[in-house]
Amino acid sequence: MVSRKVKYMVVRDSAAAWSETAPYFLFSATGTKEELKAALHGKLDHRGDVSLFLRDNEGDFADWDEPIALPTSGTICVKVATDTLSAGLGDTIASDQQVALQLLGSPVSQKPQGVADLEAFLFDASARLPVSVQPFQLIKSADPNLADALYLSGDCRIRRVVTAALLLSDTVLGTGSSTELDTTRWIMKFSEVLEALDSANPNGVQMLLRWNSSEKEVSYVVSKSASGKGAARVDTVASACRLSLLFGEDKVVKSRGLEEAWRDLQAKLASGFPALFYGQIPYLLVYAAAGVNIQFGRLLPLGQVERVGCVLNVTLLADRISLCCVLVNVARLLVLWVKHAPEITDHVPFHKPMERPHGTRITLKGTSAVKEISNSKAFFAEFGHSFEAIQAAHLRAQSCHFLVHHSSVEEVEVRKRASDGAHMTKLRVVMTRLGYTQASVATVSEHVMQKATRACLLACACLHSAEPKAVCHCDVRFANVLWDPQPFLADLEFAHFSPWQVKQDFSLKDWDEGTLDDMGCYTPQSDIYQIGVMLLKSRCLSADGLIFAQKLKSKTIDAFAAAEDPYLQTPIPMCEGGPHLQ
Repeated sequence: MVSRKVKYMVVRDSAAAWSETAPYFLFSATGTKEELKAALHGKLDHRGDVSLFLRDNEGDFADWDEPIALPTSGTICVKVATDTLSAGLGDTIASDQQVALQLLGSPVSQKPQGVADLEAFLFDASARLPVSVQPFQLIKSADPNLADALYLSGDCRIRRVVTAALLLSDTVLGTGSSTELDTTRWIMKFSEVLEALDSANPNGVQMLLRWNSSEKEVSYVVSKSASGKGAARVDTVASACRLSLLFGEDKVVKSRGLEEAWRDLQAKLASGFPALFYGQIPYLLVYAAAGVNIQFGRLLPLGQVERVGCVLNVTLLADRISLCCVLVNVARLLVLWVKHAPEITDHVPFHKPMERPHGTRITLKGTSAVKEISNSKAFFAEFGHSFEAIQAAHLRAQSCHFLVHHSSVEEVEVRKRASDGAHMTKLRVVMTRLGYTQASVATVSEHVMQKATRACLLACACLHSAEPKAVCHCDVRFANVLWDPQPFLADLEFAHFSPWQVKQDFSLKDWDEGTLDDMGCYTPQSDIYQIGVMLLKSRCLSADGLIFAQKLKSKTIDAFAAAEDPYLQTPIPMCEGGPHLQ
């Protein structure tokens, strides 16, 4: 800590007629004499051997602890000289939580509804931005009015990222020869404001924002679709609590760069977002950026994209301040969305591929999900089945309420070649019925297991009655039961025509010595047996449940008859003694 004394401080009951010969820190406070004195002391947040001296408009310097000419009540205005700021603030440490509380204020209770309401909310600049001394001085000397949107804060992460955003250089902004990477660079800088606010969120809901890193690396490469005709997904996806909440497109500077960004957003987000995961959230936030311009908007559930507010030019200091204010309000709205999201066990972020075993990748795209198996020929060879069996299973599933639904099932050729030089293909299934997984099979209630078991039996009954060949699911497990909120059986990619002659020593998860028949074949009875295995994994089974599970494993009953068993028609209380699940 540097030992120094304040040059001067003036306390007056009016800010009028003060000289502007040097940069000054000016603020007002209202209250009793003791409250005013505490406000002065707290505003400078001084410590250690930094001494504060005060004087009134007429008197001489007086030590802080000596009597000073403060009004007994009312309002005072305080003006502090430049070196005072360095002494009083430059060496102090502020709390990120306190700064975040000042910025975010109380939690948002009312959702901004229309475009005009959302614009007024996003561009509300009532919360001043924390900055350090140097930018405050520079900004105040350039435009005193802009300084009204700022306040001097002790050092903390939020102050540092806000200061860095306001002082962005032309090198970062890429005003000379802009590329898409230049746009992404300054977007990343401003995204740090959101991240810092999220990390220090005082309202009890930390979002843990995550950006799709493959699009945001310094070694930025535009992702291409399989056809090579452009990006397959939006450039930016910000996710919190495994919900995708903010989307953005970054483009280069050209005559219609921003318009191109908006067209891409509309095309890539045209499927909207599912109420299953988002509940009553009325819209999600989006932005379009090109070169040094950015504009915000919103995505409606059915896929419409609407623009909100004006275009901001980040080469202009006033617009950089406005953008930081918008991001503060974006953080406030995202917290509200997280609070309003349905309380389900499994949220899935948009446009972020989820890797699964056997070269499988699942990507949620609005109201549909795309499942891809990267080398389908090798997959079929390994598991002894065919595209025709999987296609037959999906076609049969279309008419069944207890099975996953699709809009397309296809094998597509990819550019990459296999080790033998042959063209590789991938299996691609677009699923239009979405669901979430429940908690662990061992911990859910018996009534939940009843519902899942009956859904699996009716799903298998549908597959087993397929013509001209019966189809077996072959991978019936609780993890493959999805809920919307009713249960249905998914993951048909292991489906086989019956009977399936299984290779020796081959097994899928949860198979045991009773799964196959005496000839080593997987048959419709094998599916029913696996449902019994699934049911026995529950720790909450009653005596009736244990008896029914053994009946399924006996292979003496078909799927439809088992689904009508009295055990599945009688709701069982939760094993903890809680109410029935409806």
